[in-house]
Amino acid sequence: MHRIARKVKLSYRGKLVATFVLVAILPLLCMHYLTYINSTRAMKSKINELVNYTLIQTNKNLNAVLSDYENVLYQVVVNEDVIAATKKMVHGSDFEQLAASDQLLQTFSGYANSRDGIRGFTYFDKNGNVLVSYDKITDSLWSRDKTPFLLVMKLNAIRQNPLITVTEPVSRDGKDDYMFHIARRLYGITSERLEEMGYLVMTLKESVLSDACSLTLMDMPNAGISANFLIDPALNIVSFPDKQKIGARFSDILGVKEFSKDRLPDQASVLNRSSILNYYPNEKTGWTIVSMTGEANMFGEMYAMQNMNLWTGFAVLLASTLLIYYFSGLLTQSISKIVNAMKQTEHGNLNVKIDDAEGDEISIIASSFNKMMTTVNRLMEETKLAVQKQKESEIRSLEAQINPHFLYNTLDSINWMAIEKEEYEISRMLKGLAHILRYSISHSNQMVPLVQELEWLEHYLFLQKTRFNDAFRYFIHLDPAVKKAKIYKLLLQPFVENTIIHGFAGKKSDAALHIRFFAGDAGCLRIEIEDNGCGMNGSAVRAVMERGAREIAAGSSGIGIRNVTERLYLYYGERAQCTIESEPGTGTKVILTVPFQSAFEETVKNENRSCGR
Repeated sequence: MHRIARKVKLSYRGKLVATFVLVAILPLLCMHYLTYINSTRAMKSKINELVNYTLIQTNKNLNAVLSDYENVLYQVVVNEDVIAATKKMVHGSDFEQLAASDQLLQTFSGYANSRDGIRGFTYFDKNGNVLVSYDKITDSLWSRDKTPFLLVMKLNAIRQNPLITVTEPVSRDGKDDYMFHIARRLYGITSERLEEMGYLVMTLKESVLSDACSLTLMDMPNAGISANFLIDPALNIVSFPDKQKIGARFSDILGVKEFSKDRLPDQASVLNRSSILNYYPNEKTGWTIVSMTGEANMFGEMYAMQNMNLWTGFAVLLASTLLIYYFSGLLTQSISKIVNAMKQTEHGNLNVKIDDAEGDEISIIASSFNKMMTTVNRLMEETKLAVQKQKESEIRSLEAQINPHFLYNTLDSINWMAIEKEEYEISRMLKGLAHILRYSISHSNQMVPLVQELEWLEHYLFLQKTRFNDAFRYFIHLDPAVKKAKIYKLLLQPFVENTIIHGFAGKKSDAALHIRFFAGDAGCLRIEIEDNGCGMNGSAVRAVMERGAREIAAGSSGIGIRNVTERLYLYYGERAQCTIESEPGTGTKVILTVPFQSAFEETVKNENRSCGR
């Protein structure tokens, strides 16, 4: 079964605080939140427009730089010395080819050193063989595993327009230098006709691209840290400020979800939301310029201002709540006094008084409460006195039902007659009965030593056993630790009588009664009266255990048990306990727990100590 959730109960002061917060502070928080959202959205829109404008300028700058280097390559291609040298390289003798090679190296060196971004030139024949190669840094730009790729896949596609290739690494001293190439076809005139002489490739440093794309929002005040870089149509990195990432996948540096190879990832697919992405395509190369801007740096001041507003709002909220809490306490102070007084009355303190001199409407309730408690105390005292007198009257009525002195004198006369006739068994019974009567009439309702109560109980059990022709056996078990205990007179007789008359009814043999006295928990005396008789069902046990009930079993035993339970609670109050354990056909056990009191004690000690409760 599902447990039903309990409603949260607020105090009156809590309700006042919640009302003030909801009515006064909540609208301000909503207003602050809307302002925060709108300002952030407007700022991001403006920054996005600014970034797009910067990308347009970056694209123009990239095209201008590439066009400048294309012009340099074009000047080399149309140079008359280069055209003449390439003709000799194709159709000349070995000596002419050697001289032409030196001429081309000198020309290539002059053009390469004219611009810092140019790394070298390479002249290929129509079959893709390297004829002349000049490099500022290494002896040869080309390795055997890269030359066929460039020739087959790239050079054959050159017509009139120059070809710009992606960047690739060149190893030098264990490190990679990145470069890219611009290539054109070479033509010469042979036998008065135009002949293709091969290809001329100009190798450029990758820094040419990164410098051309370096125009970012960093050039603008307080724009934060940004980075522009290039990616090819396959979404591979062409140029990047961190050279280690050149050639890597775009997804590797962003941390994005799976996306199509021909579609750029949008902002929603980026897992790292701290970066803002903007794109701009470059029509000359087919590459895409990517602007990756750090959001935290770009919006740092705005976030700082918003955080300041948030902390200010939080401080105002805290101060307002404290003030509301303080003033609500003044409003509920009188109510708290009444509530605290009521809680004390719940714990039994009926003498509590409320001192309230505020003179407001709550004072009327406090005054009425004080009058009510005065009346309750008076009625409690009157009721307690009436109950005490009623109990004493009932006990005196029970004792007065028979004149014990008359019976005692009569039994004494009968006893001497039995002795004269030598009826000693009858004399013994008469003496036991006389002892019982003498014990009953002296100091009724008083506490006696436990051993004295046991002596009376022995006489009583002897008479009952003789009466029923030894139909049962009885055993008294006494713990030496409780010999000095005191107990009220005749407290056990109704339970013992009920066991003999009703518990052993129908029991033809092996009837046994055990009475035990031993020390219980918390300094209590524990008494157990156990038989193996017919027992009782649950309803009968509950009827017997109902304190003060008038519907319990009829007969003297029922009245006796009710009387002794009433006496038990009258003598010991809530410190006493009486329980009955019984099952039909098994037997019954009566358990009495009372405070342990020594025979040498004159007053009752530890009145507030609980026993078995």
